Amino acid sequence: VKPETGFCGAAVFPAPVRLECGPGVTALGDWSKMGAMECYSGGVWYRKTVALAARQAGGRTTLDLGRVVATAEVRVNGQLAGIRVAPPWTVDITEWVKPGENRIEVLVFNTLANHYVTIPTRYRGDLASGLLGPATLIVTTPSGHGAASAETKAGDRITSKDSPSIGRTADAGP
Repeated sequence: VKPETGFCGAAVFPAPVRLECGPGVTALGDWSKMGAMECYSGGVWYRKTVALAARQAGGRTTLDLGRVVATAEVRVNGQLAGIRVAPPWTVDITEWVKPGENRIEVLVFNTLANHYVTIPTRYRGDLASGLLGPATLIVTTPSGHGAASAETKAGDRITSKDSPSIGRTADAGP
């Protein structure tokens, strides 16, 4: 693009620039460091289906999201399980899990800081955005000896390093 005299920055474009976001695949991590997502302010869905044995589903199940910037809404099998706007980024999802396959969805919204880098403003916030993780599903099952319990990880540890994970399928958009 060659700007006309007197035009600079975004003013060189004769019409608004549109970026269409749709379903995509990304890893857990800071989406502000992912190319076109650098200036994106909005929400992203992270989704994963995990299978729980009957014994696991009968225990206590906690989703530990690790680190989130800035808010998280957790849904399990289509039901709202919790909303978090500050640490600790954990949600007890015991009430919503069942034996067999369970769909876990986390909707993360960042702040307007990313959008503000595209316009003249004095506001400058932290650009970090997303489900930074590591996200872990923790299942505590009865040990069969009364009050004692054993902690086991259900399925796999949900991280960007070793999974198709809650974070491997992310949909950017409203």
